[in-house]
Amino acid sequence: MRTRVKAVLALAGVLMLAGCAVPGIGGSGGTSGSGSTDGTSEGTARGGREQVSCAGSASVTLEGRDLRYDVVGDCAEVIVRGDDLDVRMAASTALSIEGRDNDVESSAELGAVEIKGDENDVEARTIASISIAGDGNDLEADTVGSVEIAGNDNGVEAGNDPQPVRVSGNGNTVERR
Repeated sequence: MRTRVKAVLALAGVLMLAGCAVPGIGGSGGTSGSGSTDGTSEGTARGGREQVSCAGSASVTLEGRDLRYDVVGDCAEVIVRGDDLDVRMAASTALSIEGRDNDVESSAELGAVEIKGDENDVEARTIASISIAGDGNDLEADTVGSVEIAGNDNGVEAGNDPQPVRVSGNGNTVERR
């Protein structure tokens, strides 16, 4: 039985290296999605990162599991609905995370960050406001505006003292680094 499993995995690896899509394994076998009608996918770039472009007023939705996205340009709204996504982006007026175990890094400023999922990590230069309704999320920024947490075991680390701060739940921290 193990020999058969190894053979199937080896064949899948060869097909992926050859550029063939294997349903359910990597590629775009229906698990990745970018975009509302405003977001456009640029395809997969080097290193397996899919580039998604949006105009200044565009909304982009990122879906799937265990995928990597580069969001190009400043977006009005980025919605992360997938699980275990690695997202690199510039500025956004609104960031909404509904999935689990996502890693989002912004090289610029984020407006309103709303997290309804669990175990997500967000890093940005500035976050205007944070609203968390999930558990086990970690956010870090040089400057943070307001913070509202209604889940458990969440952490916010800022280079300033965020104001106002409203926290309910257990094990939550909002601290200045």
